Amino acid sequence: MKNFLAKYTASLLLGAIISVVVVFSVVRAASPATVLSTLETPTSPEDISTIEQRLAARKATFKLQLSAADKASLVSKCVLSQSVLTDLRAKDQKAATTRYQIYSDLAKKLSYLVDNLSAQGVDGSELLDSQNKFVDAINVYLKDAETYKTAMDDAINVECKSDPTGFKVSLLEARQLRSTLAKDVASIKSNLSGLKKSLSDERQLLIKTPSVKPVVRTGTSQ
Repeated sequence: MKNFLAKYTASLLLGAIISVVVVFSVVRAASPATVLSTLETPTSPEDISTIEQRLAARKATFKLQLSAADKASLVSKCVLSQSVLTDLRAKDQKAATTRYQIYSDLAKKLSYLVDNLSAQGVDGSELLDSQNKFVDAINVYLKDAETYKTAMDDAINVECKSDPTGFKVSLLEARQLRSTLAKDVASIKSNLSGLKKSLSDERQLLIKTPSVKPVVRTGTSQ
């Protein structure tokens, strides 16, 4: 995946984090009680299927027909290609870990923020809706990223000299998923814009009504 996603992280989230800090300086409340969308840990395809099953499924999907010359070319180059893919996978995993931590930290802060607004007696429904859409977009990305990782793993681990077709279809799926991930990031960016607007609106509301008293509520926490 190279680092085509990594460059988005700081620019997409910095503004929102700043907005969160600003609102935090205005709002304080007790324990959270609002139910919000949360980041999910997607199930890896590698946990529920074997590499043989996944290779067979990809072959059925792509219906790839390799000529004798194509197979010979793949066999001669695939081991070296797997070495390159291994290095790329390591970079991907490092970047993905960083992105997940940033997303996770921001989601937690937003969850606390929405509950603070509610506890202050302020209607936080707009921010809640924006937060949920943002987190849902991240969850779609996380699921697709896990599927992409599996395709990369299979391309690296398949016995490519004896199964060049399996190697090739795994690469084809990984490439498709890279395009999907780019769309996922665009969706996160779009939802983040809406989230930042909601944060700004709520901040202005709090500034205009600073004397709102906290509402005593009962309920279950997250």
